[in-house]
Order: sequence, then structure tokens, then C-alpha cells
Amino acid sequence: MFTPRLTLITQAADVPEPVLLARLSAFGALPPEARARVAVQLRDPELSGAALHAFGRRLRDATAALGASFLVNDRLDLALLLGADGVHLGRRSVAVADARALLGAGAFVSVACHGVDDVLRAAEAGADAAVLSPIFATPGKGPPLGLAAVREARARLAAASRNVALLALGGIDAASAPACLEAGADGVAAIRADFGGALPAPRAG
Repeated sequence: MFTPRLTLITQAADVPEPVLLARLSAFGALPPEARARVAVQLRDPELSGAALHAFGRRLRDATAALGASFLVNDRLDLALLLGADGVHLGRRSVAVADARALLGAGAFVSVACHGVDDVLRAAEAGADAAVLSPIFATPGKGPPLGLAAVREARARLAAASRNVALLALGGIDAASAPACLEAGADGVAAIRADFGGALPAPRAG
């Protein structure tokens, strides 16, 4: 199962589709194995079902051409219809086991986590990834958890021998992503940040 190093989450009000597609195409200069560590997650809950489906089809085409992965936020029906590589589940979503029953054992399933205990629960539920947020300050997401939460989550997963990817979300950009990886995250996710066609890497030294 792949683990995205970088997930770009759609929010058309802040990052219009042409801007998102331009950012995605910038990763085309990377080798195939690096492009495979990029994912795009269709979110935009304010869009109608028809608009979300049409947007998703365009993103599915763009990610397939790039060799990146395509995920859908919460909507298992759209994930099936669009041939997505997986889904991201929130607090009010179906259980991980139910998502797998519908999408198949090979589907990537990530779970939204808002504390370290949530990360452990996601691992116990069989998720492929736990998305911990908000790491840094971000509009409307409450107090930031900070890098200490990433370190604690990584330590507790190791202590429990839980094999789940840990992804960091919330106020992350190209400058702060390396610190998240250094703290123990396997990847980062972002809405507004432009990574300039480069995958984040841990800080040297």
C-alpha cells in the first residue's frame, strides 16, 4: 500500500481548479517513483453532487496522467464512481471496515484524527493512515497541536507495534513540512500551500 508524502486537498474557494492543476503538473518533472508519492484529495463539500463529480473526473484524469493517487473525502459513492485509489474518513463517516467492504481490500483508507488517542484508534480500526491535525494554526480548526503531538503519536504507535502511516495536516507549507517529517510524520497534507513541484523531505542534520 502506498503512503503519500504529500497530499493536496481541494478547496476551490482558496485554490481555484486551474491553480491546483498547475501545482499538480509541476510534479511532472519528478521521477515516476516520486510522483507516486503525491496524492490529491477531493473535498469541497459545498459543491453540488454533479459539480463534485465533474471536478473529480478532471482530477482523476490529471492524477492518472501524472502517476499520482486520487482520494475522495468521505463520499464512498463518488470514490467508486470515479475509480479513486481510496477515501479519507471523518468523525461522522462510516467505519474503516465498512469502507473496505465497499471499496475493496486494496483501497487506501485514511482517518481524520484530532489527538494522539485518535491516532491509536485509527490504527486499531485498520486504517492505512491517520491524519493528525491541526499541527499548526489554521483558520477554523481550533488550537494547534504542535510538533510535540506528532512525536508523541509516533512514539505511541511504535510502542504499540501499530503499522499505520502518520500524516500531518494543518497550517503546513513547504517551509514547515520538513519539521513534521523530522518529528515522525510519514507525510504531510495541505490545502493552500504551494510546494513548487518538490516533495518535502526531513531537515538535514
